[in-house]
Amino acid sequence: MPDLDRVGAPSVEVGVTGVAVGGSRRTHASAVATAAVALGLLAFVADSVAGVAGQILKALTSSGFAWGLAAFLAGRSAATAKRAVGGATALLVLATLLYYLLVLVVSRRWSGGTLEDGTSADLLGLRSVAIMTALWLAGSLIAGPILGKLGHIVRVGKASTSALAAGAVCGLLSGEGWQAVMLAPPWQLLTVSDPYQAEFFRGVVIGELIKIVLPIVVLAGLATAHRLWRTWHVLLTAAVPSGALSAALWYVLYAAAHSI
Repeated sequence: MPDLDRVGAPSVEVGVTGVAVGGSRRTHASAVATAAVALGLLAFVADSVAGVAGQILKALTSSGFAWGLAAFLAGRSAATAKRAVGGATALLVLATLLYYLLVLVVSRRWSGGTLEDGTSADLLGLRSVAIMTALWLAGSLIAGPILGKLGHIVRVGKASTSALAAGAVCGLLSGEGWQAVMLAPPWQLLTVSDPYQAEFFRGVVIGELIKIVLPIVVLAGLATAHRLWRTWHVLLTAAVPSGALSAALWYVLYAAAHSI
C-alpha cells in the first residue's frame, strides 16, 4: 500500500515553490512599474525647475546616470537573468513613454511656436517629440538589456566576474558626465563674467560633477556590498574603457539628436 504522505509531499512542495516564484515575479514587476512611473514623473518635473536647483534635479532624475542606475538596480534585484533583462528594459521603455506623454499632453512644449512666415510650428513641434521619443526608445531597447544583465551578474557572479560587471557599470553610468566635461570644461564655465550666465553655468558644472562622482559612489557601494575590494584592479580595468566608450556614445547620441 503506497505511503500517502510521501506521495503527496512532492506536489505540495512544488505548489508552494510555484506560489513563491509567482509572487516574486509579481513583486519584481510591480517594483519595475513603480520605478518607471516615478522616473518619468520626476524627469518631467525637473524640466520645470529653473536655475541651479533645476540643473541639480535634472542630474539626479533626468540623466543617463539616473535612468541607467534604475535599470541596473532592476536587473540586480531580479531572480533570473531573463527577468533582469526584461525588467530593466521595460523600466526604461515605460519611463520614456510616460515622460513624452506628459510632454505631449500636459506641458505641450511643442505647441505655440510660429515659423518665419507667421504660420503655426505645431507640426514641427510634434515631429520633434515623435523623433525624440523614437530615439530614446531605441536607446532604452539597447541599454536596458545591457544594464539589466550587468546588474544580475554583479549579484550572482563570482568575485572577478562581479567586479568586471560593477566596473563596467560605473563607467557606463559616468559616460554622460565625462562627455559633458570634455565638451565644456568646468574651469571655462566658471570664468564667465556675466552674473546671469555665471549662475546658470554654475548649475551646469554641479550637474556634470554629480554625473561623475555618483557613479563612483555606486561602485564603492557595490564593492563593499559584494566584497569586491580585493579585485580593485578588475574594477578599475573595467571602469576606464567602459567610461570612455560611454562618453563617445553619448557624444554621438547628442550629435544625432541636435542634427534632427
